[in-house]
Amino acid sequence: MKIRHIRSTDTWLLSKGNKILYRGKQSPWQSPKVIATALRRDGLHLLALPI
Repeated sequence: MKIRHIRSTDTWLLSKGNKILYRGKQSPWQSPKVIATALRRDGLHLLALPI
């Protein structure tokens, strides 16, 4: 997966291959919800286990 920031439009892109999983204003590095949503679009589910 690649994460890119396009400064001219202040847009973040999260992609896997040629498929864009997330495009938006919020940084994927700062929001676990954004990454979880992108993984769900790719067919994977993020599981949180209690410690």
